[in-house]
Amino acid sequence: MKLTRSILILVGTVALHCLGSAASNAQDAASLVPQDIRARGTLKVGSQQTFPPIEFREPGKQSVTGASADLLAEVAKRLNLKLEYIQAEYAALIPGIEADRFDVASGGISDTEEREEKLDFVNYMLSGGSILVRSEEAGQYKTINDFCGKGTATLLGGRVIMAAVEKASEGCVAKGSQPIRAEQLPSAPDARMQLDLKRVDGYLGDFPALVYMMSQFPGRYKIAGDNYILTPYITSWGFAKQRTGLRDAVQKATQAMVADGTYKAIMAKWGVDGAVLSEISINLPASKRR
Repeated sequence: MKLTRSILILVGTVALHCLGSAASNAQDAASLVPQDIRARGTLKVGSQQTFPPIEFREPGKQSVTGASADLLAEVAKRLNLKLEYIQAEYAALIPGIEADRFDVASGGISDTEEREEKLDFVNYMLSGGSILVRSEEAGQYKTINDFCGKGTATLLGGRVIMAAVEKASEGCVAKGSQPIRAEQLPSAPDARMQLDLKRVDGYLGDFPALVYMMSQFPGRYKIAGDNYILTPYITSWGFAKQRTGLRDAVQKATQAMVADGTYKAIMAKWGVDGAVLSEISINLPASKRR
């Protein structure tokens, strides 16, 4: 009986310590928010709102939803702020930050060494090009190297993905196999149709977009190698160079969500738990990672 009571006291003490640490971390993060944003009470987020399941608007609705939207909602809550979304085309995200039109550039922007010359980034998700295959054939494909002599489809303008396919195809030929046939099509529905008609064996596209596509057609598709990433990049939130306080506040709040499990739970809710990062980093693009 005494032992049981001692264990309960110990458990209670640990729980209180964890709660105290979480509250302290939230308070520390909130204290880093710049005074003008704190006084305003809102965090302005520039987003293209067309990147399911990461950040998008469902047909007929005005609210922004998705994994990034849920993460930012929790971040804002921990920083004692409210979110205000401002719609912006992808190409307008960096200029929008530079013009002080919004505080955070979101909606699928990735951290690159070139972009770091203009913005700072808080990295929250591993992503990249993946390969969608028919469910019944998923066991045949683990990486791009399993597509020797097979057909693939991707979207027009996907230069990075095409370069990776061409490199893999050269490897196929070097080992005496047939090259990989690659077709570039104007839209995702066109590429998916080629997969449905069995004219190609894999559709190469952005990992989150493929996850969302699978959710729209349950049981029909799988991603090769489960969460295989052919061309990795790091999806991030962008901040003005002079807004280091806000950048650090968002990083600290999100890292606390990693520690308490909130981050992974949100990513799993949207089916992108295969893209979680073990640490919420600052300015660490795929090119600098091993």
